[in-house]
Amino acid sequence: MLIKIKELIITATFTFAISTMGYASQDVFASQKLLNNLGYHAGPIDGVVGTKTIDAIKNYFVDRGMVFDGKIDSNEVKMLKEDVSKLNLTVKNKAQRLGIGLSGYYINETMKNKLGKYVLPSRDWMKKYVNNDRAIFYREGASFGDFNGDGQTDYITWGTGNSCLNGGGSSKEGRVGCKTINAGSLPVQIYSIDKRFNFKKLDINAVFDFGTADDNGYPNGSSGIIIADFNGDGIDDFFIANAAVQLQNGEFYYDGVNPVMISTGPFKWKASTHTGYKTNSKTKTYNGFSARADAGDIDNDGDIDVITTEFAGAVCHLNNGKGNFTAKLCSKHGGFAITIGDFNNDGNLDFVNAHGHYNPSYKKYSPQKWSSKSKEKMALFYGNGRGEFKFVQRLDPYMIGNFMFSDVPDITAFDFDNDGDVDIVSSSVGMYYAGSVWLVYENLKGKLQLADANITLAPLDEWQDPKVWGSMVKSESKHPWNTYCSKSQLIDVNSDGLMDVFCNNAVQHYRMTNHFLINKGNMQFDFVTPEEASKWVHWIN
Repeated sequence: MLIKIKELIITATFTFAISTMGYASQDVFASQKLLNNLGYHAGPIDGVVGTKTIDAIKNYFVDRGMVFDGKIDSNEVKMLKEDVSKLNLTVKNKAQRLGIGLSGYYINETMKNKLGKYVLPSRDWMKKYVNNDRAIFYREGASFGDFNGDGQTDYITWGTGNSCLNGGGSSKEGRVGCKTINAGSLPVQIYSIDKRFNFKKLDINAVFDFGTADDNGYPNGSSGIIIADFNGDGIDDFFIANAAVQLQNGEFYYDGVNPVMISTGPFKWKASTHTGYKTNSKTKTYNGFSARADAGDIDNDGDIDVITTEFAGAVCHLNNGKGNFTAKLCSKHGGFAITIGDFNNDGNLDFVNAHGHYNPSYKKYSPQKWSSKSKEKMALFYGNGRGEFKFVQRLDPYMIGNFMFSDVPDITAFDFDNDGDVDIVSSSVGMYYAGSVWLVYENLKGKLQLADANITLAPLDEWQDPKVWGSMVKSESKHPWNTYCSKSQLIDVNSDGLMDVFCNNAVQHYRMTNHFLINKGNMQFDFVTPEEASKWVHWIN
């Protein structure tokens, strides 16, 4: 009799839970996030009790040897938080669970010395080894990976150059007297790093060829290189997000070919069959300017795919498991920066992309008019696990007075507040890349909300006058050099369990290179210079 009464009570309580489906609750919302973080798959985080949430909480209680009372409230939230706090997930496992593509932009603890400090190249080291090419006027990027399968981190760096075809030269700060568009050189340099943190430069020509050269002999350029093990052999491979301006038959053009180099052994790669998203099969031309990229399993087939941002939209490059890719247009929202993650916790990868590149043809417009075009704003898209995406949310640019930080050269995703969902940090600038700010967005129920802003270069009053913009761009040497980050990296530099952001590739201003955003918790960050970071970092000179 007692057993029957107990069964009736349990049935009644679950009936009550099911009967409350459709009503949002903050406790349910919090429980869903925590359940997903524990691997119980409660479905979308929406605060609504559905069948997936019921099944997840029931299984959770069964595993604890307890009986669920049929009501999700603060008691359940407390228990779930206690169990989540006991988790000791590695960054790699956490990123995998949340669908975040580390893709060479995570600095792990193999880069620490015996004193517990990260060992990283200093600004002086980068100026010496990166900016000595005759074509480079700024450093574009750097990444980390395992290029020989020994478990030790290796290092790759590259730059975007300017050939100054009609005269002029280069300076420490930028282009001087260049009268032509950037010809897009790609001086890639690869370094192996031994256990004593000695950097050994490898012969790039002996390693691999990135593709065809233009009329001046410059190879295809890049604004981003994705590093991941595309063929599953334990050695990282390369996907080149090609943003070069090529001089072909005397004319400049964007052709956006995406070279892919697949490993054949330690420090050995060969070209994959992939070239890019073809827009015209007759002329064999490709969608141009793959400015940025990110990697993850877009189609849920167990291998790593790539999404690039293009003029025409976001292009999905689907991997066959061997490092051969097939490209398709998966969103018509054009962009510059992009980052991947499972923002709504449904098991499918989503992405955020944003416009981030100025166009002098727009100089007749004020910054407000130009940047208010909907297609040029930052936007969140949900994926369905089949390489298809739908628009969810548009993020308005950050403003100081009438000045609009409309362009986004970089977006980085991670669970910055350790609550089980994907947040983002973006480097944003104004029109013509004037002014600079780091923006932090918190994930709330699968949507993004601005949580913090760190100004690195405040806008001048005259930048808000549209008449000023045209005169500014006539001579780039007179343009106020900015401080945006081309591609930031994830690092818990102070080892407090909160992920920080490191920019070792700030363009044009070397004084801004190697700065950090230190995560203070609650989605608040502090800007820290390399000198201030020396308590955590040993800088290689």
